[in-house]
Amino acid sequence: MRTSKSNPSRLSMATVLLASSLASCAATPVATSSPNSDGEVIPAGEASATAALTDAIRASVQSGFDQNGHAFRDAHRKSHGCVQATFTVLDKIPPQMAQGLFATPRAYNAVVRFSNGSGSSQDDHNNDARGMALKIMGVGGTKLLDDEQTASTQDFLMTNHPVFFVRNATDYVAFQKAATNGGLALTGWLATHLFHETPIILGFTGHKVLNPLNSRYWSTTPSKLGTEQMKFSARPCTGSTFIESSDTANRMSENMAAQLATGSACFDFMVQTRTSPSEMPIEDPTIEWKEARSPFVPVARINIPAQTPEDAQTCEVRSFTPWHSIEAHRPLGGISRVRKAVYIAVSTLRHQLNGQPRIEP
Repeated sequence: MRTSKSNPSRLSMATVLLASSLASCAATPVATSSPNSDGEVIPAGEASATAALTDAIRASVQSGFDQNGHAFRDAHRKSHGCVQATFTVLDKIPPQMAQGLFATPRAYNAVVRFSNGSGSSQDDHNNDARGMALKIMGVGGTKLLDDEQTASTQDFLMTNHPVFFVRNATDYVAFQKAATNGGLALTGWLATHLFHETPIILGFTGHKVLNPLNSRYWSTTPSKLGTEQMKFSARPCTGSTFIESSDTANRMSENMAAQLATGSACFDFMVQTRTSPSEMPIEDPTIEWKEARSPFVPVARINIPAQTPEDAQTCEVRSFTPWHSIEAHRPLGGISRVRKAVYIAVSTLRHQLNGQPRIEP
C-alpha cells in the first residue's frame, strides 16, 4: 500500500479512534470458525487487513515527521491536559463484577489524559471525538505485553460515544482507503454505509463539549472481567458543577484548568456485563449493548483534586493503550486485536523518530 503522500488530516479521520497509544506485538491470531469462551471469532483476512493498516498509519507518522521534525500521535494528538487522580475501588460490588482490579476495595494513584480525537491539533470548536485515557498505577499481576512484565499499570481508554464506527479490521481498511483518497471515494463510502456506520461517525463528532470534565465516556469495545465480559464507562459524579466560560480555540484545556485551579472533579467508573450474547456481540463494536438489558454499575470512583495539569511535554510522552492490562481485563474483539498489532509498530517508530525511550511505569 502506497500511502506516504497521503493527506495527514484525511488519514487522521481514519485513525481517530484507533486510540492514542501503544501495545506489544504478538503472534498473528489464527482465524477461527467458532467462538472461544469469551465470544471471540477471528475472521479470515484479519491479518492482512491489520498489516495494511500498520503500513498506512506508519506512513502517516513518518510523513508528519518529515514535514514537522516531530512524530506526533496519529490520533488523539491534541491533549487538554494530563491530571493526577485517585482511582478508588468501591466496597460491596456485585459478586460477578468484583473480579480482577475490582476484587478488593482499595485506592490507586492514577493519571488521566483528556484529548481531541483528531490526528491534527485543531480548534476545539471543530467537530471531533473526545477521549479520556486512564492509567492506574500500582496494579500487580502478570501483564499481557511480553516486554512490560515489570510494569505496574492498568489502562482504560474511552471516547465520548458508546459504539465504534466500523465492525472489524477489513471494514476499517475500506474506510481508511476512502478517507485517505477523500473526495468522491469518501463520499461514496459514507453513502453506502448511510444507515449504520455513517450515523455513528456523525454521532462521534457531533457532541458539543466545553469542558472535558463534563462529558461521559465509553470503552466502545469489550474486555474481560475475570470470567465475565464487560464494557466500561466513566460518568461525571451526580451534582458536579463545571466551569465553561472560555470559548476560545483551546476552550477545553482552559476550562478544565480554570476548574482545577481552585476546585476538583470526579467520575463514577462503571462496568456493564454481557448478559445476552445474541444482543451483545464481541466482534461487532458498532452494536450498542443496551442498558435496558444490562445496566452500567459503579465499581470505582475517580477523584481529580485541585491542581495544575501537567505541562504539554510531560503529557506528550505518556503512552496509553488497552493492552497495558492484566489478563483479567484483556481487551476483546477484532478492533482490539488490531490495536495490539498496529500500535507497537507505530509507537516504536514515533519514539525512535523523536529520540524518546518507550518506558511504561
